[in-house]
Amino acid sequence: MCSEDKNKRYQEIRKRIDKRRPFGRPRDEAKPSAPQDRVLNLLNAYDALAELARRDYKNILCYGPRTCRAPAWSGVVIWYHSKGYHGYQTLHLLGVWAHYRQSEISISIGIRSLPYRAPVYDPGVYRVAIQNNFRIYYDDDGHPPDESDCALYHAPFQSKERLIHRQTLAELLEKWRREIDVT
Repeated sequence: MCSEDKNKRYQEIRKRIDKRRPFGRPRDEAKPSAPQDRVLNLLNAYDALAELARRDYKNILCYGPRTCRAPAWSGVVIWYHSKGYHGYQTLHLLGVWAHYRQSEISISIGIRSLPYRAPVYDPGVYRVAIQNNFRIYYDDDGHPPDESDCALYHAPFQSKERLIHRQTLAELLEKWRREIDVT
């Protein structure tokens, strides 16, 4: 390698080092690109659902949260099913969705029930796979609730009412937790 090539390589390495963030400085958080994602961030939906998923429940197994997206909506969901061998047959999604409804963004909070769709049930494989993803066994993209699902809350999103929506989310999740712990 000639000295000119070594010098070019040295300069390239220096440029890469200069572009790196200083040691100890936190990474810059990437801002969500879609308006629906920004709404979910303003509601602190992911953290609120993550707190529920970390808890132990008497009669259910709970997993998540997971972010689901499509061009017209975004959502954060946790999923749960009854304990026991036949608990896998119905999975429930509890989620918060921000979606467009007639050119304005709406918020929906609800519970969707999904039937098991895989041809075979293997409890060992299911137990491991369901912790990370519900789509494999339930063939669902996590879309917002419709008329056949249990809608807990629906409202158009206004940024000035963000704290009201956030409080409503916290109250609904606490009510859900109390009901699940009792049953």
